[in-house]
Amino acid sequence: MTSLTYWSQLQPSPRLNSVAEALAARVRDPVWLMARQWQLGEFEGADAGSPAFVRITSHADRLASVKLGATTVPLASAQLLEPLVEAEPLGPDLATSVEIGQAFEALVNTTVRDLFRGAYAIGPADASTDPATARFLAVCAGRAVDGVALYAAAKKAQQQNQPLPPVPVLDQSLRSAASQAIATFLQWVEATWGAPGSDEPPAWDANRLEYAPTVSAGGLTLGATPDAESTLDWYAFDVIDGAVQPTPSTPPTPSPGATTVSVIPGHVRFRGMPNARWWDFETSKTDFGAILPDPRDLAKLLFADFMLLHGDDWYLAPLDVPTGSLCSIDRLTVTDVFGVVTSISRADADAGPRWTLFSTINRGASGLAPFLVVPSSAAAASIEGDAVEEVHLLRDETADMAWAIEHIVESPIGAARVEPLPPLSAPPSGVPAPWWYELMTPLPPSWFPLLPQQLPSGAVALIAGTVEGGPREPSGRLVRRLSANGFQLPEEEIGRAGIRLQRVACRTRSSDGGMHLWIARRKAIGAGEASSGLRFDRVSASAEQT
Repeated sequence: MTSLTYWSQLQPSPRLNSVAEALAARVRDPVWLMARQWQLGEFEGADAGSPAFVRITSHADRLASVKLGATTVPLASAQLLEPLVEAEPLGPDLATSVEIGQAFEALVNTTVRDLFRGAYAIGPADASTDPATARFLAVCAGRAVDGVALYAAAKKAQQQNQPLPPVPVLDQSLRSAASQAIATFLQWVEATWGAPGSDEPPAWDANRLEYAPTVSAGGLTLGATPDAESTLDWYAFDVIDGAVQPTPSTPPTPSPGATTVSVIPGHVRFRGMPNARWWDFETSKTDFGAILPDPRDLAKLLFADFMLLHGDDWYLAPLDVPTGSLCSIDRLTVTDVFGVVTSISRADADAGPRWTLFSTINRGASGLAPFLVVPSSAAAASIEGDAVEEVHLLRDETADMAWAIEHIVESPIGAARVEPLPPLSAPPSGVPAPWWYELMTPLPPSWFPLLPQQLPSGAVALIAGTVEGGPREPSGRLVRRLSANGFQLPEEEIGRAGIRLQRVACRTRSSDGGMHLWIARRKAIGAGEASSGLRFDRVSASAEQT
């Protein structure tokens, strides 16, 4: 079908050669406008003076240390928290071993390299090796140094002050160079990867399946509760110990180490806001006319009221605050264009109904702390990879138990591998009978039972159960801790929606340009309940009978 295209075009037709007169937008009768302002009571307003400058007096207390489990680690200036709190020991997979070994080979010559390849060799594949690992070993076995094994042996030799084999068999000209290469290798591994191992992160609370670090600053102890992304931003901290001065209703006397700055405030700006200039055309990226709030949606109504009516009455006064500190505002005064000085108190200073946004909770006093936490967080500049391990914790109400399911695990070469689905129940081979009996339906190797047990205190905990054939060894780290002997997980930690735990590789750069790599754990809501299909004392018909 033929279509017709048409458009409209505005073409100005000025009477003069210049458009300056039209752009001036002169007021022909300013007295009439002033009379209208008087008639509407605008001259009686108390907020007629616009702010000229703002004077801010503040002081900051540096975050001194962080407690990870039973270990207290001092914090350097602007040191990132996430790599320090969330980092876990490096898993000694084959790909990492080869990569670390190649870093050592780059420090020595061919003669020394060949000796170390023989002493710390990557072994060949065997009959139990999976195809992906077998292909990897076909290339690397016998051709690379096992870096993890070399690091462990070199670290032990350093602690015992003994030479590392095969260094003693080298001649004098190569022995000194090899010893220097080993020392450089140890420093590089610890600075880049950390010590290899399979231990839990020190700050990981296995009973709550979350990180539980504490930070000390200014005589206070702050507990951190990371969000689902395990970020440690300002809202993750609450005061749990220490005397917090109450928020004063009047501006206090500045602290001895306080600093005072004067800044020029600027208007609050947002996309789609009416432009201040007369002839500045506005874009249509934000359509406020498309806002259709429900009368019960107070948040959207307040937001629209702020944008359309009161947005031009709000100002921002910038204040540079050092990262990794607690910032307290001692005094804030605003001087308007008429020279009137107004002292501004905290919005949450009143004991009655109050409004606050960036306040820190004081758990001990059930109140608010009069400072803002400015942690050195990597939340805004962190790059995450795919999950290297994923575990689903689900309830099975039919069996009155819970399951820890390994959905994604690390393969021997460090790659993510999806575990197979539960197998279907099938009769044994060579059974001539039309019916066959099974004591228990087969259970997939990635499903680990968690059985309820009542504690002496009356609470119910989940402990690792056993299946037919004896205990099985988990493939990943998360279930290994849950299935440890004597470990008890509080039952309330696994709700009806379940939990999804992940281990994710993260990378970021600090303010000095240094690169940080670590493995972080994520906790999210699961996909609901599940059933393993586990049945006992079951009689089934064979294919011929059905």
